[in-house]
Amino acid sequence: MNFKRSIFIILCLFIALSSFGCAGFFLDLITYETVADDGDKIPTILESKNQEGQNYSHPEDDKYDDPNHKDDVDEEQEPDISGLYTLDMSSADAFIADIQRTYEIDLLDRREYLSGSDGTELMHELNHALSLFTPDFMKILVAEYKEYGADFRIILEGPSSTEFGATEWDRNLTITLHYDRDPEENGITAAVLAHELAHAAHFVIEEYLGETRSENELRSFNGIFDYVEDDYDIIWDPDVHGFFFAYDYGMYDYYEDFATIIEMLVAFPDEMLERLSDNGHEALTRKTAYLRDIMYYYLTDACFPVFSPLYEAEAR
Repeated sequence: MNFKRSIFIILCLFIALSSFGCAGFFLDLITYETVADDGDKIPTILESKNQEGQNYSHPEDDKYDDPNHKDDVDEEQEPDISGLYTLDMSSADAFIADIQRTYEIDLLDRREYLSGSDGTELMHELNHALSLFTPDFMKILVAEYKEYGADFRIILEGPSSTEFGATEWDRNLTITLHYDRDPEENGITAAVLAHELAHAAHFVIEEYLGETRSENELRSFNGIFDYVEDDYDIIWDPDVHGFFFAYDYGMYDYYEDFATIIEMLVAFPDEMLERLSDNGHEALTRKTAYLRDIMYYYLTDACFPVFSPLYEAEAR
C-alpha cells in the first residue's frame, strides 16, 4: 500500500507541474486495490457558524481565515463563467423545474425564499455554484447516489444560529442551506453550496477508496501538520499553515480539507489561483490537483471539466 501511495503522490506532483488533458488517462496506469466495506457509517457534515472560516471576513484582512465575505469585491475578481449553463431564473417555479431538468436534483423551497425579496439574488448564487460543477458532472454524481437508492436533494431552510449548511447521506443525500436576511449569516450562497457539493462528491469517492485510505492520502500533502478538529482556530497560523490548507477550517479534518479548497475557488478564485501559482504553495497546489484527479477518476472518465475552477488552477 505504501508503495502505491508513493506512486500516486509522485503522479500528483507531476500533474501539478505540467500541462495535461484528461486525467483519467494517467490514472488508468495505477492499479487500485479493492477496498473492504467500512461499515454502515452515515456521513453527516455540519458547517458551524462558530467556525472562523465561515464568518465572512475577507482574506486580505484575516489571511485566508474567512473565504465567503462579499463586501467590496471588485467585478474583475468574479470568475469568467461564459459558456457555462445558466438556469431559467424568470420565476422560482421555473428555476426549480430547470434544476430538476438540467441537474436531476430536487430543490425544495417550502418557505418560498426564491419567491421573496431576495429571490433573484439567491437564484443567481445557486446557479453560479451548480454551473461551475457543470451539468454533465452533476448528473454523473446524482446517478452515483441513485445506484445506492438515494435521491439527491437541496433543501432551503430558515435561519440557524449554529450552521450555514449541512450535508447528510442517510437514505438520501440531502444538502441543507440556511437562509438569513443578514448577508453575514446567510447560507444560500455559491460558496456554501460549493462546499457542500464537495462533501457530496467526497462521500461517493470514499465508497471506492475507503475511509482510511481517503484520509491518509489527503493527510500526505500536509507535511508535519495534522488535523486538529476543534483546535483549528487556536492553532492556525496563516504564515505557516496557509501553504498547506485553503484556510483555517481545513485543519479540522480531511472532509473539511477537501471542501474548503473547493469553497475558496468559488468564493475568491483570484486569490486562490494566485496562491496556487506561487511555488511556496506547492503542497496546496498538489493537493488541489489530487482533488481534481480523484473526482475525474472515480466519477467520470469523460474529458470535460468536473469543476471549472480546477482547470483554471491547472493553467497557472
